[in-house]
Amino acid sequence: MTVYRTCTRDWSTTTPAAAPLAEPAVPLPPTGRLADELFLIAHDDVTGKPRVPTRVVGRGLAAAILADLAYVGAVTVAATGKVVTGTAAPGAVDPWGRTVLRWIDTDTPHPPAAWIDRLAGHAYRSVADRLTVAGLVRSRTVRRWWWRRDTAYPPVDTNVAAWPWARLSMRVRRRTRLSAHDSTLARLCVATGLGGHILGVDTLTARRQLRQLLTPVPPGVDELVRRLAAAGGRSRR
Repeated sequence: MTVYRTCTRDWSTTTPAAAPLAEPAVPLPPTGRLADELFLIAHDDVTGKPRVPTRVVGRGLAAAILADLAYVGAVTVAATGKVVTGTAAPGAVDPWGRTVLRWIDTDTPHPPAAWIDRLAGHAYRSVADRLTVAGLVRSRTVRRWWWRRDTAYPPVDTNVAAWPWARLSMRVRRRTRLSAHDSTLARLCVATGLGGHILGVDTLTARRQLRQLLTPVPPGVDELVRRLAAAGGRSRR
């Protein structure tokens, strides 16, 4: 069994003459959602412990959930700068997504940053539950101190859990232009403080290395990621 491990090498030192890497035949998570892949990247692929604080992961997942909805046309950022619902095929949105759409429909219009903040507290648990039901992770209680217990989400299959990270890392190493999906996922990772995990470099260097490989994404998705990056910078000060 092939097991992928976190790599801390600075890929910026890799020369063009390096031997090409073949992408391993590892299945994508069944849903292929940005939020699901971000959750897997944000947690150790063996222990299931979060790589960054859960409140930061939650904010990233909130933006990823909105981005997933934007990709299927269920939400968009209007000219007013507010998040509004759009139109989407009935089967394109999962139950949690439909709940988010009801909240957006019935609440006062808010900009992306406000919805990221509002959804952050719900996003972590909702994505964790979805991946647990899908059989990708399992819930495990771990003791941090004698008076405190946290929940970890170790993967059922380490290869599947590591695949989103391995895919991004290898494509960046090979200087392969990223798809719109992977461009969004990579930017979400950097904005959530996971850029170093993908590339083995600091966040500023990660942004610089990724800039030349990114594919343009829909304006609404771009706005969501930019707002997450701005909020992430404030939260880590």
